[in-house]
Amino acid sequence: MDHTHYSIGKFAELSGIPIRTLHYYEEAGLLAPSRQDNGHRSYGTADLITLQKIIGLKSLGFSLERIRLFLHDRESEMSLDETLRLQQQALLASRAELDKSLETLGRLLAILKRDGQLEHEMMFLLIRNMLREDKQRSWVAEHLSEQTAANLFDISADATAELDREMLAFVDAVKRLSVGAPDAAEATNMIGHYVQRVLGLLDSQAIVNFAEIPEEQHERLNQLVDLPFDERETAWLDQALAHYAEQYGLPGLDEQKTSNHKPEEEQI
Repeated sequence: MDHTHYSIGKFAELSGIPIRTLHYYEEAGLLAPSRQDNGHRSYGTADLITLQKIIGLKSLGFSLERIRLFLHDRESEMSLDETLRLQQQALLASRAELDKSLETLGRLLAILKRDGQLEHEMMFLLIRNMLREDKQRSWVAEHLSEQTAANLFDISADATAELDREMLAFVDAVKRLSVGAPDAAEATNMIGHYVQRVLGLLDSQAIVNFAEIPEEQHERLNQLVDLPFDERETAWLDQALAHYAEQYGLPGLDEQKTSNHKPEEEQI
């Protein structure tokens, strides 16, 4: 049996771990050096092996608490295989979250590069919607169509940047024009532009399904898509949309609604 013992200074030199970190590992219950009669810490070969295990597990992303349980409470813990697989899943989830954060930062930086500025309110609006995109995509795929979900979410970085730009432009236009009449020519042209843009993203199945969406699912969509409009702006937008629909209709959607309301013998 190896009875070699080291002072904390020598142990730190041999292991390459700072004395402060060794103290921290001891406080966390990871290392338990013996004590000499004078109270000084004494580290042996077993402590060096334990330290190597700590360093290895930390490199795999284990928390100090998980490392403590793994080293000193093995009987109540899972098998090594189960422990490593669980850690793998946790790291994959962390990587996915990191990738999403990097994507969000990239999209915000692209807007700043293009426009030169981005108001804080609009930045946080974009962030809130970006963080909800997985749920938004699921809603579109379930209630409209998988193809429409792909048209909106499974797209290139350039196409995504264009949608981000259009969303900001739409918000700006509504806030600017809502001080005037909802049936003003500029308002009607603006609504027409975005109606045609949205219709261009819907496939035929989505248009069919849109007419059948229950009211509670419209409310759910409103919860998933954050728009920074106050009560007055929301009312103006509803009136502007109603005016546009009355004047020009909603191609595809109007035909589907008419078809749904025809007497049964006329649909045969």
